[in-house]
Amino acid sequence: MKNIIKILKFEYLSCVKNKAFIIVTFFLMGVMLLSAFLPALVMGLLSEDEEDGENKEKPVIAISSEVYDQALIKSEFESSFSESDIKISKESTDDLTKKVDSGDYEFAVKINDELKFTYITANNSLFSENYETISDVVKSMYTVKALDKYGISQAETDKIMNTKVTFETVTTGTDQSKNYLPVYILMCVLFMATMTYGQLVAQSVVSEKNSRAMELLITCAKPTHLMFGKVIGSGLAGLTQLAVLLLTALVSFGTFSSGMIPDEISKYIQLPASTVLLALLFFLLGYFMFSFILGALASFASKSEDLNTLTSPVMIVLSAVYMIMVFMCTGDMVDSTFMTVLSYFPISAPMAMFVRATMTDIAVWEIALSAVVQIITIYLLGMLAAAIYKIGVLMYGNPPKFGEIIKMLKMQRKANQK
Repeated sequence: MKNIIKILKFEYLSCVKNKAFIIVTFFLMGVMLLSAFLPALVMGLLSEDEEDGENKEKPVIAISSEVYDQALIKSEFESSFSESDIKISKESTDDLTKKVDSGDYEFAVKINDELKFTYITANNSLFSENYETISDVVKSMYTVKALDKYGISQAETDKIMNTKVTFETVTTGTDQSKNYLPVYILMCVLFMATMTYGQLVAQSVVSEKNSRAMELLITCAKPTHLMFGKVIGSGLAGLTQLAVLLLTALVSFGTFSSGMIPDEISKYIQLPASTVLLALLFFLLGYFMFSFILGALASFASKSEDLNTLTSPVMIVLSAVYMIMVFMCTGDMVDSTFMTVLSYFPISAPMAMFVRATMTDIAVWEIALSAVVQIITIYLLGMLAAAIYKIGVLMYGNPPKFGEIIKMLKMQRKANQK
C-alpha cells in the first residue's frame, strides 16, 4: 500500500506541475471568467439593437387588394409584421414588382382573390417564413369576412381567434426539459475529461518507457502498484483541475452574471448539487475503466508514434458510446430498454447511467447496482492491466498483436502457478 501511495503522489505532482497542464487550466479559467460577462454583453447588445430599431426607419410592405377592406388588411398585417410599415396600395402587380426590385418595398403582396395572393420579393430566402405568415393572415381575413355575414363583428372574431389557452404541467418524476441542457453539457465534459486524462496516463507510460525509467520502476515495485498508483494519481490531478474550473465557473457566473439571465432561460441551466455529484462519480468510474486499458496498451509502445495506433480502438469505442448517448438524448429514447441495458454494460455504463439518473426517475438501487458493476469491472481491468503492463514494459520493437498478447498472458499465468 505504501508503494501505491508513493507512486500516486509522484504521478499527481508530476501532472499538476506540468507546464502544459498549468497553461490549459489557466486558459480554461480565463475562458470561464470571460464567459461570465457574456450575458451582460448580450443584454447590452440587445438594448442597443432595440434603440437602433426605434430610431431606424421601418421597412415598407405594400399590400394591394380589392377583395378585403383596407382597415381589415392593415390591422391583420400589422399584427403579423409589427416591425414593418404596412402600406395599402392599389398598384398593379407590375408596378409592385418594380418598386420591390428598386428597394422601395421590402416585399409586396397582391391579393387576387379571397384565398389567392401573389408574393413579390427581391430575394426569396430559403429560411424565410413570409409566405406562410401571409397565408395565415389571408386565412384570418377570410374567416373575419365569412363570419361577418352571420353578424359576428371583426372585434368578436379577433377575440375568438386570439383566445389563449393556459396550462399547468404537473411532473411526478424528472422534468427532462429543465435537465436536458446541463446534462448534455456535463455529458460532453465527461467524454472529454475521460478521453483527456486517459491519454495522460498513456503518455506517461510511454515517456517512462522511452527514458528507460520504467525498467527501474518495475524492479522496485509490483506492476499492480505501479499501474494503480499511476492511474489514481492522474485521476486525482484531473479531479483537481475539474474542481478548480467548476469553482471558477460557480464564482464568476454567480458574481458577474447574477440577475442578468432572464428567468425563462435560467430555469433551464440550473445545476443541482445531485447532478454534479453524479457527474463526478461517473467521471471517476469511466476514467478508471478506460485509463487502465489505455495504460496497459501504452506499455507496448516503444515510441510515441505507436501510441495512437495502440489506443485508437479504445478511443473509437469511447467516441461511439458518446455518439449513442447523444442520439438517445436527442431521439427521446432515454427511457428505452436499450438505454437500460447500456446503463449496466460496463463500457457504456458511466455515460448511460449518468444520463438515466439525471433525466429519468429511477430508483437509487439501480444507480448503486450500475456503480457496483463498474467497480468490479474496474478492479478486474486493473489486475489485467497490471499483468499486461508487466509484459509490455520490457518489450521493444513493433507492438504485438492482440492474439500475441493473449498468448503472453497465458504463459505468464502458467509461470506464476509454478
